[in-house]
Amino acid sequence: MKLLTSPFKFLDSYQKDDLDIFFGREKETEKLYDALSGVKHLLVYGPSGAGKTSLIECGLRNQFSDADWFALTVRRGGDLNAAVFARIREQLREPFDLEPATKMPADPNFEFGDAVERLFAEQYKPVYLLFDQFEELLIQGSDAEKQAFFTHLQRLIRYKVPCRVLLVMREEFIGHLSEFEPLCPSIFQHRFRLEKMGRSNVQTVIQQILEAEKYQSDFLVEQPEALAKSILAKLPDTQREIELAHVQVFLEELWDRATVENKTQKPLLHSGLVQENDNLERVLDSFLKKQLEQLEQRHGEKVPMELLATMISERHTKLQMSAGDLENALAANAVELVYPVADLLRDLEQRRIIRTLKSGEETQFEISHDVLALVVGQNLTNEMKLREKAREVYRVYEGRAGMFSREDLDYLRGFEGFLAVPEELKVRIVESERVLQEKEKEELVKARKRLRTVAGLLGAAVLTGAMAIWLYFQSEGAKRQAVQEREKAEVAKSDAVANARQAEVSDSLAGVERDKALNQRNIAEKAFSDLKTEQRQKFKTAAEAARKEKRYTDALRAYQEVLRLAANPADAQTLRKQINETEREKNDYEFQRNKDIGLAMKEAGDCKGALVYLKKAAKNQNDLAVKTAITECINAKN
Repeated sequence: MKLLTSPFKFLDSYQKDDLDIFFGREKETEKLYDALSGVKHLLVYGPSGAGKTSLIECGLRNQFSDADWFALTVRRGGDLNAAVFARIREQLREPFDLEPATKMPADPNFEFGDAVERLFAEQYKPVYLLFDQFEELLIQGSDAEKQAFFTHLQRLIRYKVPCRVLLVMREEFIGHLSEFEPLCPSIFQHRFRLEKMGRSNVQTVIQQILEAEKYQSDFLVEQPEALAKSILAKLPDTQREIELAHVQVFLEELWDRATVENKTQKPLLHSGLVQENDNLERVLDSFLKKQLEQLEQRHGEKVPMELLATMISERHTKLQMSAGDLENALAANAVELVYPVADLLRDLEQRRIIRTLKSGEETQFEISHDVLALVVGQNLTNEMKLREKAREVYRVYEGRAGMFSREDLDYLRGFEGFLAVPEELKVRIVESERVLQEKEKEELVKARKRLRTVAGLLGAAVLTGAMAIWLYFQSEGAKRQAVQEREKAEVAKSDAVANARQAEVSDSLAGVERDKALNQRNIAEKAFSDLKTEQRQKFKTAAEAARKEKRYTDALRAYQEVLRLAANPADAQTLRKQINETEREKNDYEFQRNKDIGLAMKEAGDCKGALVYLKKAAKNQNDLAVKTAITECINAKN
């Protein structure tokens, strides 16, 4: 691999010693210096690539003499509060004690102000805390970490010790600060915005860099003004603001071409090195792809990109990670390494794609620039994007309370092939499945019990009716017997009269029993009707709730129960209409879900898995995109 020996800054920010090659920000440096005058804290913000870090580390630092200030640059690392104490502690001749586990002061009442006061007592200079990349706290920090920091900051602002604070951040995240105004009411009071450079200013800066005395021993330049114009011409005419990082990377590219052209002599930079297909907007993308292609020859296909993908957030901002964290992340994504992680990190650092950060005894790594982190995010493979989508979905479901529905479980299973489900979430999925199965069994038992109750009431009514009928026929037989006895035995008239009276008594008893039977039947029918009404309303409520939550299978099952218990034909017709609507909604929902997952898996190259979901989608609806995708997957398999 070619060792990079270019003298240009590339993606590194300008530092205090770079003043002789730091051009184009003289006015902004003076304005920033003036903005700091008389304030305890200042919010410095601007778009990514504007050069905020360089303005402070080179421009502002050179406005002060060593006797005027004692400036410490602080980055978040794993926790910004711990980073503040660690950064100050490094400078102390008599450091305060820290808890090994939390890296926070052993004294829980020890504040930022206490630490700054100790530093001031040793240095006897005003202390400046420069919080670079401050948005890292807002987008990566926990709620507890943020609350603690802004509480400490407010107390530091009010503290008597001479200390000033600069919060340096990207402007797209500035709105996140509003949440913490109650803790630090003056957070927005003092602000300084840095804009990107315009075209004319950038052309002047390029020419000044090419003509800088510091670089005279490194290369020769032919017609610097013409070369600067040629470089700038590789930007679209409509682009008025320019990423300085792109310019630095392009100068690096010209340096490489010049060294190839003049292998034995001092490189000569000239307009002829600028090629027709060069594009200053895409130069960083081209650089990254070229470097990754070379790295893959040693470390394996996609492995370098897999590592870089773990070093950016879902918003494509850079993350600080240790070698151990990176190794664990690659293992979790089932990435097989040809060489140890340390070897890959070293190769990426030599190519200036990543840089090493040290805080005390800890070593962490990050991508060299926010603009490069964004380019990494734009070059993620479909598989990596789906893995990020799965991680986002898992995070959302981990934050949800209660058990998951059947539809939730089906949705989560669609991502298991891209990223393993976290253990805690997996436990909740298993528990939700168990609860759903128990609930289904319980509903079945209740339904059977209700049927047995209704059957028992009906059986009692039938038995009572049968007894009444039997008594009735007994009564009729008694009457006939009485007549026969009267006709046969007039001599025993008294006995016949007695039998007739007995028949009349039996008849009366039969009537009473018949009335009882009718009453019991009415009671049974009313109980059955009330039960049906109650169950009908219960199932209807359950159906509507399930439908609202998109648990269409549960909704249809409940609607069928309501239909079975319908009171009249008009109700039944209404229910059939609702069932048809629910089936259409279920069909549309399943179609869209299967289509989305199928197309995503196809894009990721998993045609076998994609066909399962695409064929399910095709059964739901006749969709051209689905048919086309199925055909392409089948052809790919063949």
